[in-house]
Amino acid sequence: MRHTVRTSGESFGRPATAAGAALTLLLALAGPALAAGAAQGTDLWGGPGAKGAGLSATFDTTVFVTGNFPASGTVEFWVGGAVVDSAPFSVPARGTAAVVTPSTLDGLGAFLIRVRADVPVGAWSETYNETPGGRFGLAIPAFGPSDFLNPGDEASGGGASASTDPASSRTNAGVLCSGNGTQTCEVEVSVYDSGTLLGTGTLSGVPGSAAQQGLAALVPAAAGKTVLTLRFRVLAGASQPYAILNDNGTSDASLLPLAVTRGAFSTAPVITSYVLTPTSGCAPLPVTATWSTTGAVKVSISGVGGDLPPSGSKSFNVNATGDVVLTAYAASGISSSQTLRVTLTAPAEAPVPTPSEATLVVGKKVSGLLPPTIPVGSVTYAFTQQQSTGSTFTLTYNQFVYTAGSVPGTDIVTLTTTGPCGDVTATFTATVTATPPPPGKPVITSFTAEPPEGCAPASVLLSWTTLNVVAVDLPGVPTLGPLPANGAVAVTLNVPTTFTLTAYNSAGASVSSTLLVPVDLTAFYPIIDPAVNNQIWPVNASTPVTVTGVPDPSRLRVVTSKNESGGSFLPVGPGLYVYQAGPNPGQDVYRVFYTNGCGNAYGEFKATVVAP
Repeated sequence: MRHTVRTSGESFGRPATAAGAALTLLLALAGPALAAGAAQGTDLWGGPGAKGAGLSATFDTTVFVTGNFPASGTVEFWVGGAVVDSAPFSVPARGTAAVVTPSTLDGLGAFLIRVRADVPVGAWSETYNETPGGRFGLAIPAFGPSDFLNPGDEASGGGASASTDPASSRTNAGVLCSGNGTQTCEVEVSVYDSGTLLGTGTLSGVPGSAAQQGLAALVPAAAGKTVLTLRFRVLAGASQPYAILNDNGTSDASLLPLAVTRGAFSTAPVITSYVLTPTSGCAPLPVTATWSTTGAVKVSISGVGGDLPPSGSKSFNVNATGDVVLTAYAASGISSSQTLRVTLTAPAEAPVPTPSEATLVVGKKVSGLLPPTIPVGSVTYAFTQQQSTGSTFTLTYNQFVYTAGSVPGTDIVTLTTTGPCGDVTATFTATVTATPPPPGKPVITSFTAEPPEGCAPASVLLSWTTLNVVAVDLPGVPTLGPLPANGAVAVTLNVPTTFTLTAYNSAGASVSSTLLVPVDLTAFYPIIDPAVNNQIWPVNASTPVTVTGVPDPSRLRVVTSKNESGGSFLPVGPGLYVYQAGPNPGQDVYRVFYTNGCGNAYGEFKATVVAP
């Protein structure tokens, strides 16, 4: 760890207790000797410095800059996150410039120093402490931006004391917060006595500031104890912690060396509890999230806008089954997440009829279908408006027939499906006229097979819907009579079959639509060129791969099962691929699937990639 400036007093230029009389470290080394071992650069930081009167003491800080080459630049003096003043300097080759703290810093307390130069230089600061018992000087080398500790880093050292005995000593703990940072610096200070934790305290400061506190005030349980061990943990911000041991009797002081461990601990916040109530129900489902965290400054919940407090509760609606993620954020920006799943019960499917409306002459009929996925017998129906006297509506399985009454009018039939989340409704509307309207052009709105392809013997349901149609003809299907304008019929197929549906309007005009239903006899397993399969390949090697054994190579698709090398397996033509090994040793596995009416089948390509 690079040394930072340590001051022995609890404050600079402000009233302090007798135990906290402002003392600074007396170093036998002269400034140039210190500078020889200090960091060099064009951007250096140092401090804390002080200027002004304290309790029975007067402080003043001088910044020294030296270099092997001519240099010029500026010394900035930071207090509370802002540059209060600055002073220029110019250094000849192998020379030293002394920059005195401007009077504007008088009485402002501890400040941070920044040295900016046009060529690399070394720098240090010396703070003089004038007391009735003598003059003591503290010379501390400046350091580079990379010497600041980051969140997760810690520094520790022994020999601290919190005694008020004139024959003993006390310790001040402090932190320098980088002016380049954007986060408030927060450092946890733990005090141990022979391995037993006495307590912890927190030092904090805005970017571009210096802050310190007496150990007894920071951790009251340490008061009066000696030979203590300190551990500084950086929780947020770019920080440089320090500790000074001050002699209570002589106003002398010594630096406590601190050993740094980078990345010693995690600064991620901890989610101590997270509960969702309820976690299942019907959409939209009102749920309440309740949570508590430690080490977080805010939390967020997926699907809920805005930042939320570190601990609390929030009510909101969930509209789809999925994960609700709580993410807690520390001041450093590091986050922790926990996931809870909300499962929503699917509502019943709406019994939407096809067609959903019709215009017909008194006494005439129209037929139609409900969705085939609605369970038979689950739909109830009733007239919610019946202006055509004597009209009827019947439902057999998923097919309905409406018969117009004896007088014109508008009828509305409401169909209802009851599900776990309540009733779902749809309507059929019939407009009954006294005279038939001119027949419209026949239209086939849909002609489908379910499933769209099969494996022999395949059971297939053919369904159709039309407009302006009174009858249809569908050769090749079993019938017990005329086929309705909207209907469905089941067939069993052993070979691919093309069906032609012809629809007629009341004037005899017709329209036709054809539908091919593929039927396969077996699943096909892709065969991968054995000459290149299960081979050892050097990193970044490539090879063509041929896939055979299937009747239609355009239906092949590739799924990556393992990709340790970072390679690829890409198509370049029907049944032709190129395998490209990646840059990393490992095993790659790709599965080439072929899907037809008899299901999925695949062949597997494996490659072991090794370093050359």
